[in-house]
Amino acid sequence: MGQAYFITGTGTDIGKTIITSALYLSLQALGKSVTIFKPFQTGIIEENNTYPDISWFEQELGVKNPGFYTLEPETSPHLAIKLTGQSINEKKAVERVHELEGMYDIVLVEGAGGLAVPLIERKHDFYMTKDFIKDCGMPVILVSTCGLGAIHQVVTAQSYARSHDVCVKTIAYNHYRPDNLIHRDNIETIEKLTGLKRLACLPTFADVRKDLRTQTLDLLGDQGFISQLKEVFKG
Repeated sequence: MGQAYFITGTGTDIGKTIITSALYLSLQALGKSVTIFKPFQTGIIEENNTYPDISWFEQELGVKNPGFYTLEPETSPHLAIKLTGQSINEKKAVERVHELEGMYDIVLVEGAGGLAVPLIERKHDFYMTKDFIKDCGMPVILVSTCGLGAIHQVVTAQSYARSHDVCVKTIAYNHYRPDNLIHRDNIETIEKLTGLKRLACLPTFADVRKDLRTQTLDLLGDQGFISQLKEVFKG
């Protein structure tokens, strides 16, 4: 039986898909059977009638059937559901996670937005992302940028997770510049404040299709990254 891990961001457009892809390629290189699952995808690209994250996972990584519920409006899932009238059953999404756990060593589940995103509006409350995470029994990998505001965003996200008994195992950073003092200090400060040890730092890619694989190879040449990767995904 495998284990699913939930990848979420400190906000929207943080770079979850890039981090998810790098982890997918890295874990495959270590001999793990791994897949990616995107249970809730909003925002269709009208020019080619595709959903960006799902299309990327399928076409660029060769992942089979990574999607589940797709909603055309580029909004929070709960609003997209209201706008379209689409029927969503969160229990089926949970069942799919467990089904994939029976087929793979590791299931990387990419969320929509951050931890506090409402997925479904019910009569008296909301079914939140954190509820889905808990229903699936998934530890969390947090994704953040490195610049101004990162400290507040990460500390706030971790505080929210802790208040709802969600386990954040590690953090990965996007748009990292090693020559930037703020970036370096933010990462050090976040670790001191939260205890979250960084899993990886990825730069801004000029050509993501080419640079992602090159960067992943660089990561795999770092024994510190390999050790942390094995520690995070040892279960």
